[in-house]
Amino acid sequence: MSKGLVLVTGVSGYLGSHVVDILVKEGYRVRGTVRSAKVAANKEAFAVYDDAVEIYGMDDLIGGSYPDAFKGVSGIIHLAAPLAGRASAQEAIDVAVDGSLNIFKQAERAGITKFSYISSIVSQSTAFLSGDYTTLKDDQWVSISKEDVINNKDASPVIIYVAEKVLSERAVWEFVEKHPHIEMTTVNPPFFHGPFAPGYKSPYESSVISTASMSTMVFLYYLLCPKNGAPTPYFVDIRDVARALVLALDSPPTSKVGQKRILISSEWVQPSDIIALVVKERPALKDRINEEFKTAPGGITPIVDNKRLKEVLGMEVTPWQKTVLDGVDAILEMEKEWKKRGLTPTFP
Repeated sequence: MSKGLVLVTGVSGYLGSHVVDILVKEGYRVRGTVRSAKVAANKEAFAVYDDAVEIYGMDDLIGGSYPDAFKGVSGIIHLAAPLAGRASAQEAIDVAVDGSLNIFKQAERAGITKFSYISSIVSQSTAFLSGDYTTLKDDQWVSISKEDVINNKDASPVIIYVAEKVLSERAVWEFVEKHPHIEMTTVNPPFFHGPFAPGYKSPYESSVISTASMSTMVFLYYLLCPKNGAPTPYFVDIRDVARALVLALDSPPTSKVGQKRILISSEWVQPSDIIALVVKERPALKDRINEEFKTAPGGITPIVDNKRLKEVLGMEVTPWQKTVLDGVDAILEMEKEWKKRGLTPTFP
């Protein structure tokens, strides 16, 4: 018997496909949204789940009205957002803020009260830019305004992304304050790595090494690219993030556990530890290890204790070693598929 129908926005992505996979395995039905031009391709991609997943076209997050999307829905997991670097600062922030509010407002009017929202650790810290490894607090916020970014012609895609995440999450919590009957959980991870879910076809269809084709797995791929960029030691298992978003729908009420703003991260490890693991467990990859990463400084200190993750969702994170090795194995399988298709890895 089905646990109910969950609307998931942005199902075509790396995270969305994992959320769908967990929901179906847990007994839910899924209505996933994508842009109309991608409906046919995603129906084919998610056909592995038979009639447990339906795909719905949704093009205008900011102003569109989609009453049919919310019919029969018991919970919302909102993932859809502009990809970093693919939209102007104005567009990225508007879609992130106004698009999220439009989804939640329509859902609330439809009588839906259970919401999960994917935010980011950058709403609370930019340690990866500043090197400030002070332990994070649940109520901590990065200080940035829309004007800071819009009026800065030199704002990098990273800074635009930070503004997008900070401002959209703030807007979501302000909406919740005005609608206290809503149960909202935001999940705030760093980069996520791990295997690809069955419905995620993008990495196999394009050998361009970018976030557009591989999402944040591109940063793990850099580990195996000797001369192109360096990976990051700040990550969490993609399966943990997806599970947290699903568990949040039936988490204890805010009245009992307080605001459900959930930081989630693997242990922050030294670059040398990641290299040692891969060389030991996958020795054939020794000569592919990124040269820049080999000389990356240590001294990385964990700033997330996952306390609220355990208190609110009863979760423990996957050991970082499994995340890295499962992710590396997924990359190797992806490369085999590229070879079968005659594709050559390229960098944009």
